Amino acid sequence: MRCRKLKVNPFRKHVEKLSEWEMSFIIKENAQLIQVAHPIMEGLYEIVAGSGFVIVLADKNGYIIDAIGNHEFKRSKELNLVVGANWSEKSAGTNAIGTSLCLDKPVQIIGAEHYCSKNHCLTCSAATIHDEENKIIGCINMSGNYSEAHSHTTGIVASGARLIEKHFALQESNKLLNVIFNSISEGMLVLDEDLKIKRTNKMASKILGISEEEILSTDINSLTKDMDFIKKILNIENVYYNLDCNLYIKNRRIKCSMNAFPIIFNGKANGIVITFKDEGYLHKIVNVMAGYNAKYNFEDIVTKNKDMKRTIEFAKKAAITNCSILIEGPSGTGKELFAQSIHNYSTRKNGPFVAVNCASLPKELMESELFGYEKGAFTGAAKDGHPGKFELADGGTIFLDEIGELPLDMQSKLLRVLDNNKITRLGGTYEKKLNVRIIAATNRDLIDEIKNKNFREDLYYRINVMNIKTLSLKQRVEDIEILANYFIHRLNSENPSCFKALSSRYLELISNYSWPGNVRQLRNVVERSYYLCESNNITEEYLYDYINIKKRLSLVNDEEVATIDDKNSEVMTIEEMEKSSIRKAIKEAKGDLIKAAEMLNISRATIYRKIKKYSINGY
Repeated sequence: MRCRKLKVNPFRKHVEKLSEWEMSFIIKENAQLIQVAHPIMEGLYEIVAGSGFVIVLADKNGYIIDAIGNHEFKRSKELNLVVGANWSEKSAGTNAIGTSLCLDKPVQIIGAEHYCSKNHCLTCSAATIHDEENKIIGCINMSGNYSEAHSHTTGIVASGARLIEKHFALQESNKLLNVIFNSISEGMLVLDEDLKIKRTNKMASKILGISEEEILSTDINSLTKDMDFIKKILNIENVYYNLDCNLYIKNRRIKCSMNAFPIIFNGKANGIVITFKDEGYLHKIVNVMAGYNAKYNFEDIVTKNKDMKRTIEFAKKAAITNCSILIEGPSGTGKELFAQSIHNYSTRKNGPFVAVNCASLPKELMESELFGYEKGAFTGAAKDGHPGKFELADGGTIFLDEIGELPLDMQSKLLRVLDNNKITRLGGTYEKKLNVRIIAATNRDLIDEIKNKNFREDLYYRINVMNIKTLSLKQRVEDIEILANYFIHRLNSENPSCFKALSSRYLELISNYSWPGNVRQLRNVVERSYYLCESNNITEEYLYDYINIKKRLSLVNDEEVATIDDKNSEVMTIEEMEKSSIRKAIKEAKGDLIKAAEMLNISRATIYRKIKKYSINGY
């Protein structure tokens, strides 16, 4: 009935046949099925070899995509049992291939059971092949002279189809496993019980810098100098997590964090799985996410002052060395700008730039912040430990701003790190060797601090190999106008729909002001004027507004407060006003202490000290 509905001619002598070009696409589409099925077809053919049978593989649409035994079945070409021929019911009527695909079950068609008369000489047995989702992906068929028909043939073919399905599913699982294996962000090594590397992945190749084939031929003994932990794993004595280790390949040492655990079958370790991460790569990811990079260059330092230009040239010479650098200068003179520029001019420019404000570190957390901590080092510690700022700066630069604020005990620990280039995490026993360049900065006179026993002399000489002194704005008056215009240009770039310019009177007034807060204060004033001004021309009235605020807040100036006799009855009043001024500034800066310090024209260290002194909480 199906063949009549399909209007198949029972006397047709030919079936649909694909051209070589069309067939190449079908073969490519079914390459995996052919690869899996062909060895099984060869095994089946050995059973029937010499009996004149041909074994063919068809795709889900009935096109023959592989054949074995054509030389024995001499009429195979004449009867269209060749690659490219279509044996669906629509093309060849009732036949084992087409009917099996239609009914989705094993069938045997003998002699005249074939719809087309030309095939009455055949006996054919076929069974469908399914993928893991039970979808038909093809069909295996065994055909021969109808006089050789045997009921067992169908069972043989059905068994072959099931075997192909199992092998196909296994290959699909292996493909999935390979995808998973190679999508893991860690390097992976699978060792057998003889500690030979049997499997690896692309990330391992990337970390080690050699091909996967080279890894498979590498002796694990040459890859790591510490085999004890591997042997312990094989004896199921231990599982290792986050083990710091070194891997050696082609005269290179790679610092890694490693996990290792046994492959257990029937209570016995038959191998080991090792996963590892390149610590340098991990730190790069952390540094990118945390923003540990330097964005400024020497070209970003705006000046026409000769002394400033000489300072820049000296800083460039210092940058190309590996020496420690001490940058000294008043607050707001661009010490971090110089530090970032030095980093980006040096050979470490592709490494991290980690800035640490020593004044803002709580004393009780200072060591763990700088040097990191191991798991369980203290209550609330992360379960896997945490790298410190020095570790994160490995291969790059650490900028220790306001280094004069470090307590003496931390100065001693810092000196030790500078002397041997190693750190030990809090709660740890393992020393990690680091390659970090130190740039320190201070607005204090460290020589006076040494005299007052507040700073270690040996640390001073250790960090002060190269010394850079930044200039106050009072020393570079000619830069005031160009800096102000530079800040306005930057603000205009950030707000293209709101172009503004400074009036000549505004520029005249700022050029005659002393700027005790230096460039930081100037930038703050210009930005404030820019956002307060509603026209395109920023006039001096916005400058007066700032100066009035400054007069109100000038009470917090340390020198002014220090001149007042502690026993004077006015002290409390001044302290209250100072506290109130700090609160107002913090509120106006929306809790940003750095901005608040800029508004008050005091250093960051001073505002932290005042907040602590007056117990200002919650901001």
